[in-house]
Amino acid sequence: MGKIQISKPKRCKKKAMTPEEAREARREYQRKYYLAHKEKAKEYQRLYNLTHKKKQRPKGANGVDYVREEIKGTYNTRDLMHAPVEKTLKMLEKIVSGKRYFTM
Repeated sequence: MGKIQISKPKRCKKKAMTPEEAREARREYQRKYYLAHKEKAKEYQRLYNLTHKKKQRPKGANGVDYVREEIKGTYNTRDLMHAPVEKTLKMLEKIVSGKRYFTM
């Protein structure tokens, strides 16, 4: 009686896919993965929303509860020199009336 030889199964070589086939295979894989894990993802999102609260702000017309302050309170020489003539006149009027300050 001779020895019995057990041969290993031969590996199947994958055929090369075209880029279109690869895209389609990837799309199909992602679709199946999404369908398989949809409930788990929804539960995760629900728990995330419970632990990470959004800032509570009133919306619409009721949301404005303050008036924006004027940002710039002073003018300097560069502002006056590089502005158009009409704007320079308005700047000088504000400085003279005391609404704005002038710095060197």
